[in-house]
Amino acid sequence: MDSAEILVTVGGLALIAFTLWFFFGQHNEAVTTGTTADALYSCPMHPWITSPDPAAICSVCGMKLTQND
Repeated sequence: MDSAEILVTVGGLALIAFTLWFFFGQHNEAVTTGTTADALYSCPMHPWITSPDPAAICSVCGMKLTQND
């Protein structure tokens, strides 16, 4: 394996890691803070996106959040 192949492999792995961190790391924690209210709303397609606000929308797909039973 020469140095160009190693550089491309490491760069690709770094890009994948950054993408996963960007979509699943920092973004979800900001959305899920303050979920101690009585009524909790979540996205039907992305159930990890939650909010106590009934007018909130999903930060991933833009759908209106629905109340959990």
